[in-house]
Amino acid sequence: MRGSESVPVFPPKPPSEKLLCTIARNFCRDMNPTAFEEAGCAVCGQLTILEELTPLRDLTFPLDILERDGVTQMERGFNDHEEAQEIEGPVLDLACDSVCVECEEHLSKGVAPPLALANGFWIGPIPEVLQGLSFAEKLLVARIRHNRCLVRVSSGRAKMTGKVIMFSNPILKVY
Repeated sequence: MRGSESVPVFPPKPPSEKLLCTIARNFCRDMNPTAFEEAGCAVCGQLTILEELTPLRDLTFPLDILERDGVTQMERGFNDHEEAQEIEGPVLDLACDSVCVECEEHLSKGVAPPLALANGFWIGPIPEVLQGLSFAEKLLVARIRHNRCLVRVSSGRAKMTGKVIMFSNPILKVY
């Protein structure tokens, strides 16, 4: 051994009380439910960690930038002759009560976020008749049919080859 290198002490000394407190504090901070629980953003609908969400009631700027005509419609009954009715007010996910940091930044500048539901991404709540569909039923009501090209490789796994092709389903013929 060289003279400048120190021999490691084994077993190591126990951690200091300050280090133990730091470890416990960091563990508690990381295990706090707000550090990993997610909720949806009312503006864009994306799941976001609770720590990065601001309640809608705490926003100090108006949401009138999110009001768009022709984006939202109320669900019609089973009568085909009913006319579609617009939902008044800003286009928000009513099941969510918070806004993510990215949307809050855009809204504070008076600009609609790029992924805002008001930009044509709003689909509304899923009707009860479409909840709990089987895989085959989902294929029947899908607007696009997806084809995938998979090949089995020597390791037993599947490998994606070729291109993904999407065809529009003839929905009117299905109904």
